[in-house]
Amino acid sequence: MKYTLPERSSEVTMKKTLAAAALAVLTLSTQSVRAEAIYELEFETDSNWTSIEIRDDAVFVNAPAGEIMNITAKDGLRSFSISPKKIHLRNRSRGMVNMNLYVQSKNNVLGLTICKGSPSSYTSIKSGEARQKNDLKEKDHCEQAALVLQLF
Repeated sequence: MKYTLPERSSEVTMKKTLAAAALAVLTLSTQSVRAEAIYELEFETDSNWTSIEIRDDAVFVNAPAGEIMNITAKDGLRSFSISPKKIHLRNRSRGMVNMNLYVQSKNNVLGLTICKGSPSSYTSIKSGEARQKNDLKEKDHCEQAALVLQLF
């Protein structure tokens, strides 16, 4: 008959702690992959200047691998700046500007503030599911909008 010594309580506690830590790391890494999705947006304006600001925890990001970020301006741009929370562009004239943007977000609803520089112009941004357009006839008006996101 073979007799084995029972495991010491500190060894049992250590094994349980290591197992719990491994499970926590696995769960956390799985959640982080699902939590941060990248969405493509289409942007269009005929305003002499426009800004788009994100109001929630999402951020503007570079195009993911295999994708292209494209800007087309009929008459050219004077300036273009992009930060994680805001995009601002100024046209040479009131010519058409089209652009695709990428946003990284944990949610599928994006809160935006869309501004334009001319009362007779418009600024539009859309995803696969929704479109928001600032075409109010007030000068330098900023409009708050919510955009439903869908992966392309």
